[in-house]
Amino acid sequence: MSSQSPHGRTEDRFSRRTMLETLGITTAGAVAMVQSTKASERRPAAADTSPAGCTVRVVAVSYSMPFHDHRQSGVNLEALREKTAEVAKEHPNFVCYPEVCACIGGGFSKGIASAPELEPFVAEVGKIAREFNTAMVVPFIERDGDKVYNSVPIVDRTGKLVLNYRKNYPTTGEMEEGITPGHEVPVAECDGVRVGATVCFDANFDHVAAELERQRARLVFWPSMYWGGQLLQHWALRYGFAVVVAYGAESAIIDMNGQYLIQRGQDTLKVRQKLLPAWAAADVHVNRELFHLDFNQNKFPEMLAKYGRDIEIGLHEPEGYFLLASNRVDVPVEHLAAEFELETNRDYLARSVAMRNERLGKTV
Repeated sequence: MSSQSPHGRTEDRFSRRTMLETLGITTAGAVAMVQSTKASERRPAAADTSPAGCTVRVVAVSYSMPFHDHRQSGVNLEALREKTAEVAKEHPNFVCYPEVCACIGGGFSKGIASAPELEPFVAEVGKIAREFNTAMVVPFIERDGDKVYNSVPIVDRTGKLVLNYRKNYPTTGEMEEGITPGHEVPVAECDGVRVGATVCFDANFDHVAAELERQRARLVFWPSMYWGGQLLQHWALRYGFAVVVAYGAESAIIDMNGQYLIQRGQDTLKVRQKLLPAWAAADVHVNRELFHLDFNQNKFPEMLAKYGRDIEIGLHEPEGYFLLASNRVDVPVEHLAAEFELETNRDYLARSVAMRNERLGKTV
């Protein structure tokens, strides 16, 4: 399968990060700029109307490190650095590796015994991020006092820790081995994109996806030890975020519309034939938001009359949804929602639940 964008544009276009840097603005700055500009001045020259700056290049790598005792010998990620050097030819904005990939080379029990603490591990991941100018998602087994977690730190391209997700729902086998469940689902801004993480067995629990949605995640990393399949496709469409699957057998990137952009890894035929590398790379359009058709669909003619090809309306009529995308970095999708008084699917459903509870006399 091709790693070309769903919009049919080539892989070498600017990323969201590159465009923001070129313009010298942040997303928040772009909103302020648009709001202060007269309607007649909002349309840029033709050369600026491409979706450059609205997409990010994401790579999910089917790879785990050989065993190293990070606890006794100090954190050493040289093998992972070498793999990232290969992946760097994709010019990624984000690189994601599989579940506990930095600690599992000798098996789970050995990984737990040799688990490092968060700070020294992130310091080494940060060096790789800075060297290759990309955000890094390197899952590991984290030691914190007398507890160990199945953790996913996300480090931005400057080497700064953006968030650390601890697997909320370990399997019974993991917990018997000594893994402690996490209980938080953090979402944070990373290089211009709201990101979150979840792990493997978590896909069975919609509570996690709902928390990611509530906090407006647009790009969710799902390192795993299995495929996820239709569970993740449902998550992507229902909750309005793209999902990056990093799995040793076959990694994948699922778009916000629930469709696979690419699937590729060690079990992919052409990878086994040594004709393709064992990673999945794709451009993900992140200047998008999920809406319900209710109360919003009548705005379509006005929106298209004003913005034309600068926006995309991805209709999912059987589900009652649509994805609205802005192809202009100076018009964030949040601005479109405000301009046309669109209510996000997230807010509409929350409002419906609140009204239902009010009618039933509930306080929550």
